[in-house]
Amino acid sequence: MAVCFRAATRGARFATASLALAAGAAGAQAPHVRITVTDTHAHPVPFALVALGAGVQKVADDSGRVLLLTEPADSLRLHVRRMGFAPFLGWVTRDATGDVYRVALQPVSVALDTVAVRARRNTALARSGFYDRVERVQRGAYAARMITPEELDLRQPLRVTQMLAGESMVRLIPFSGPRVIVGGRGPDCAMTILLDGMRVRGTLEELKDRSMRPPDARTLMSIDELISASGVAAIEIYGSSISAPAELLRAAGMASCGIVAIWTGARK
Repeated sequence: MAVCFRAATRGARFATASLALAAGAAGAQAPHVRITVTDTHAHPVPFALVALGAGVQKVADDSGRVLLLTEPADSLRLHVRRMGFAPFLGWVTRDATGDVYRVALQPVSVALDTVAVRARRNTALARSGFYDRVERVQRGAYAARMITPEELDLRQPLRVTQMLAGESMVRLIPFSGPRVIVGGRGPDCAMTILLDGMRVRGTLEELKDRSMRPPDARTLMSIDELISASGVAAIEIYGSSISAPAELLRAAGMASCGIVAIWTGARK
């Protein structure tokens, strides 16, 4: 009887400890809220940029949904933007269920029919996998800097390298006049440039590519000379091949210094 009693006591203590650990784990989860972005006809607006006030922006998924890390409240001050819609900045209350904050964006055009809304999901940029990689970066699968069409449209850069200036994964190395080499973090390291999923050859970055024979600099061009900033739809920056997705590595090859993937086309 004494043995049975001690075994039961140990079992009860183990169960109590397990419950305490489970409760602690649940309590350690970061608080978050769910945001749903639609148009005025309740159609989801995919890939909208959502931020708490002037905080860090996150990209909604293809159903217009996004999670923001913050304590739930009766109302939240949200900043939501998407090409083709008027920007929203204001307070949003929870819906009747108390779980979701819904934002309805006003189309810039007078009428936006259902066919046009569906076409937004099937843009060239979406087909390239850009927004899928944005979601993976937000989930922590890769360490990358994703420059969206909305950010490019807001900043209106005159040169591609203007969008790279100040980025932690990139060093802009002066070469001649306004021309620069897009370098990696190392002193003798240059980024591999991809344009619409294909590796670009004949750029100044080859001067620091140790896998190649030193080329004649007079035959090379900077990416600002090769690509017009007005035609750029989005940019991805990866600090090393370790943090880059397989689909880009296949095109980049040995890109130990990192990758700058530039996507061209319309930003809408």
